[in-house]
Amino acid sequence: MLIPFIRGVIMCLFLTTIIAFVSGFARVHMAVLGSLAGGLLLSISFFMSQYEKVLATSKMEGRTTGSSTAASSSNSGERAKTD
Repeated sequence: MLIPFIRGVIMCLFLTTIIAFVSGFARVHMAVLGSLAGGLLLSISFFMSQYEKVLATSKMEGRTTGSSTAASSSNSGERAKTD
């Protein structure tokens, strides 16, 4: 999946900007870039947790709906026979 790779790249960006900030290189720019990278990491983590929640909910609904749909389709097939 692509999300762990993106998370790793942003983590490297975050660490690089924090190290540059601590060493005194373009402090204002590194502080802004570091806060943006940190916010992006948080938003990706939030997105992944919500996405997994939705997937789990849809799988649970699919199982309950799928079993009742299968039963109703087999019943409707029997009802359609007029021989």
